Amino acid sequence: MDAYALIFCGLAFLLAAGVTYLLTPTVIRWSWALKIVALPGPRKIHKDPVPSWGGVAVLTGFLSSVLGALLLQPNALTSLFPILLGLGAITAVGTLDDAKGLRPGVKLIGQVVSALIPVLLGVRITFFQHPFAEGYLSLSQLQSLTLSVLWIVSLTNALNLIDGLDGLACGVSLLAAVTLAFFSLAQGLDHLALAVALAGLAGACAGFLPFNFHPAKVFLGDTGAMGLGYLFATLSIAGTVKRVAVLSLLGVTVLVLAYPIADTLFAILRRWTEGRSLFSPDRGHLHHRLIDSGWDQSSAVLFLYLLTLTFCLLAFLLGQVRR
Repeated sequence: MDAYALIFCGLAFLLAAGVTYLLTPTVIRWSWALKIVALPGPRKIHKDPVPSWGGVAVLTGFLSSVLGALLLQPNALTSLFPILLGLGAITAVGTLDDAKGLRPGVKLIGQVVSALIPVLLGVRITFFQHPFAEGYLSLSQLQSLTLSVLWIVSLTNALNLIDGLDGLACGVSLLAAVTLAFFSLAQGLDHLALAVALAGLAGACAGFLPFNFHPAKVFLGDTGAMGLGYLFATLSIAGTVKRVAVLSLLGVTVLVLAYPIADTLFAILRRWTEGRSLFSPDRGHLHHRLIDSGWDQSSAVLFLYLLTLTFCLLAFLLGQVRR
């Protein structure tokens, strides 16, 4: 692991964390002023209105680390430009949903359009490495486009669906981003842009978590939760190269985010078998089940952090085996 790359990533982490931490109180005031507030409800855990535009602080912190990296090394992150364009689109969709409440179908269309931006600009899954054999499985243009959009939209929603307890989505994202950043660093300087972006993402989550952990002063909102899912999905695609494809895309990202991915898949299966719309909300998510079983918020969130950390360690062990 190159010392220069490690220092560069450390600076990105600290810059993102600092900007997010300093900006969040201002974003809280903006949320109140613009009435972007999560109100209590039958499926909601919180009992009082809470500002829900915190994703603006997180994504601004992330972008500050990207811009800081560009100032220090102008060519470092230009490859991520398509991802940043799509991030702008998904941020707009999330903001509209937080402020006005979009219908599920309209929100899905917005997610698909946001996913298409980086995919049409070249950020797409084009092949898979066989996990237990030599060789690669190439995808056709249609297969590549379809699978890439499906992956981005799915992970965008997966992070959004677990954002139901104070600090849950933010903390899970922090653990996942740190793990993925170290995996990227291990691939050498050709993955520096990816590692810096992931370190910035981790820093933004770290700077926001003090305000978001129970009792939360501010929520990520759809702006933040969907933005985090989008970034994990697109960065994992951007970091896929042939010699580590099974690790960077399937082995690492799927493993470290196994909890939100599995929770989403079970939600789809549960609603389908019950004959309900896939967009219909319920209290069947794992975090809801823990609360309904008598767990308090902090204990449930810490348990789910531990679950995510276990998957992160499993991904690390898999990476060692595959070397």
